[in-house]
Amino acid sequence: MLGAWIAIDDATVENGCLWVLPGSHRSGYLFPLRDHGRPEEFDAAQESYGFDDSEEVAVELEAGSVLFLNGYLLHRSKRSRSEVYRRTLVTHCMNAWSLLPWKPRAKPDDPNFAELDRRNVVPVVGDDPYAWKGYERNPADTYVRQRDRRRYDTATR
Repeated sequence: MLGAWIAIDDATVENGCLWVLPGSHRSGYLFPLRDHGRPEEFDAAQESYGFDDSEEVAVELEAGSVLFLNGYLLHRSKRSRSEVYRRTLVTHCMNAWSLLPWKPRAKPDDPNFAELDRRNVVPVVGDDPYAWKGYERNPADTYVRQRDRRRYDTATR
């Protein structure tokens, strides 16, 4: 998986830039998750644990800059201590074979982490290797209207 973190505003330590743990992606290991118990510093999402984060570094970006992240790179954003916005646009692209899940385990000791994959897989080229899992329509999905070819063809003549 590849993530693109695009800074709409300057991202600084004061307003909640990303912090990354360089090299943490190399193991290809998905660390377990737990509640962090630090709402004054982080949002309600769970955090990964079981590693030394003492080498964590801040990634400050100017507006318009992009940070590309490997899906296994440990990263987080700390709470803003500023009155200045830190807006971003984040997108993820992945091969359908990726085992990176989007939902946490059903139980903390569940060894089948990737089986809980609830992505909406849209194969662009080839076949979906996980088609056997079936598909569930998420009512919160964004509906994309099909292009009206007649209007398009007329407008481009």
